[in-house]
Amino acid sequence: MKRLTILLVAVTLWVCGCGYHLPGRGTALPEDIQTVYVEPFQNKTTEPFLETPLTNEVRDQFSRRRTVEVVGSPDLADAILTGTIVSYGVGTVSYDRNDDITEYRATMRVDAALTRSNGEEVIWQGTVSWKEEFYANDDRAQQDYNETLAQEDLHRRLAQELYNSLTDNF
Repeated sequence: MKRLTILLVAVTLWVCGCGYHLPGRGTALPEDIQTVYVEPFQNKTTEPFLETPLTNEVRDQFSRRRTVEVVGSPDLADAILTGTIVSYGVGTVSYDRNDDITEYRATMRVDAALTRSNGEEVIWQGTVSWKEEFYANDDRAQQDYNETLAQEDLHRRLAQELYNSLTDNF
């Protein structure tokens, strides 16, 4: 019992001392960045209509976390966030015993950059990606609906990853 207590104390001290913190709660942004304008994301893929929901999710992430204020014009911003959806694809994940597809995986990758509004400094630049599975269906309408739900999850998770990368500087 004494060894277990010592081990727990040691692990607790190590975790507290290593700078561990919850994602999205970091302070990697410069202190003078109080307002951000999120430009509409660009879509360089062949899949239409991915950019607007992603842009909205990114704006929502900043609004929810209240680290900086999201403004509606680049003229009011200390920094401007730009992004490009560089890839989107759907691949097969699993088959049943009759070799029919049972599950797909949608993958999206986004390049983004945060620059000072005067354009003189890139504060952060990086790539985020996420994968989301969805079930296959013989009914084409249901199949498309399943993929749409997976895209919604992709948008949400990519926005979270982008926000966390910006604020935690990982």
